Amino acid sequence: MAVAVLTLATGCIWQPQTLARADIVGTWTEGDTGTLLFKDDGTVVVTNLAEFNNDGDKVSECSGTGEWGAYPDDKEAEKVWTTVCDGNPWEFGGSKAHPKMRRSVGDPDSGDDQTLSRK
Repeated sequence: MAVAVLTLATGCIWQPQTLARADIVGTWTEGDTGTLLFKDDGTVVVTNLAEFNNDGDKVSECSGTGEWGAYPDDKEAEKVWTTVCDGNPWEFGGSKAHPKMRRSVGDPDSGDDQTLSRK
């Protein structure tokens, strides 16, 4: 019970969110993990996005320009994909006021995630 209360108080529980396309457009970043700039025309500019090995260790960074899209469609996005860097789908969470997106990194069984916040 104490762990659940602590988890709720610190905000460690991932709250899935559904975003509209207009809510995705903009800059998403967090510390030294990189930046994604989603443009309304369907392009994405990636700058210094951290890349990880199967152990979840940062091994390099990726930058480039490509395309992005939303799942299941552009009206009710639960995830977003890119054609640049590794393109793993990002899922949305956080709150409507402070949305976040994350993707799994390293071994899928490790539970390691890379998380970005909308700026």
